[in-house]
Amino acid sequence: MANTGIIFEETAEVVEQLKFEAGQFVTIVKAEKSSQTAKPGQFAFVECGGNTLLRRPLSYLRSSKEKGTIEFMYKTVGPGLEALSQIKPGDEIKVMGPIGNGFIYPSSKKSVILIGGGVGIPPVLFMGEELKKANHDIGLVAFFGSEVPFPFQTCKSSLAMPGVNDSIDTTIDDMEKLGVSCRLSSQAGYDGCHLGFVTEPANDFIDTLSDSQKSETVIYACGPESMLEAVAQLAKEQQLDCMLSLEEHMACAIGGCAGCTVKVLEDDHEKMKRVCVDGPVFNAEQIYF
Repeated sequence: MANTGIIFEETAEVVEQLKFEAGQFVTIVKAEKSSQTAKPGQFAFVECGGNTLLRRPLSYLRSSKEKGTIEFMYKTVGPGLEALSQIKPGDEIKVMGPIGNGFIYPSSKKSVILIGGGVGIPPVLFMGEELKKANHDIGLVAFFGSEVPFPFQTCKSSLAMPGVNDSIDTTIDDMEKLGVSCRLSSQAGYDGCHLGFVTEPANDFIDTLSDSQKSETVIYACGPESMLEAVAQLAKEQQLDCMLSLEEHMACAIGGCAGCTVKVLEDDHEKMKRVCVDGPVFNAEQIYF
């Protein structure tokens, strides 16, 4: 779904601050305006508090129109996000968003594969939840990877995952409750998780699809660059449509500084595009890694 172009600057009250292992946090804030229009794949430019001058771009983990809240998941890398993790319920921060073009929603006939890695999990988890709300149940599966404990409640899955070894049976509780078959990967050796890269069980699942099924399947992915490159290669080899949400450092987040540009292929020509406003979602075939 394309960006509407409307970006709100608002003072958001911190509702809840959830702490997880390995310096991971989920911050929930009251943002009445942006919560009404935020889409999976878009992000907000968030004031961190403390002595941090520059804001940080954070992808939406969730957005609730009913509650007027938005959620962000992040890992405390650097002083900015460390400061953000220290704010308390009742504190106020400035939030600008939603920014950028989010994931384009698939046609009703398309099957969907979600792939997320680390702090790139939020956009694709958000996408999965929104697709379920829209009653998009065709072939919706998810694969998430992390090298630190997952910042979500996990459980053993009762949902089948064709092609994936039965011993890989740990999932995220939120996905299980929605009826989305999901499997986790990590090289840290966590119980019930695939020991290796997240693209490996995803590939095993894709191998069970027929050519006609593959032609009606799209991958949505977000994560570190090395993972996105592997996902793009997987999609190319398996001949699947694929959309990637990129992560980049940003100074202004509204296209003015051009500090987040990446090289893409458009109309058979190489062009430089700004991740903040031209992305962060691009077709995998466009991206040069």
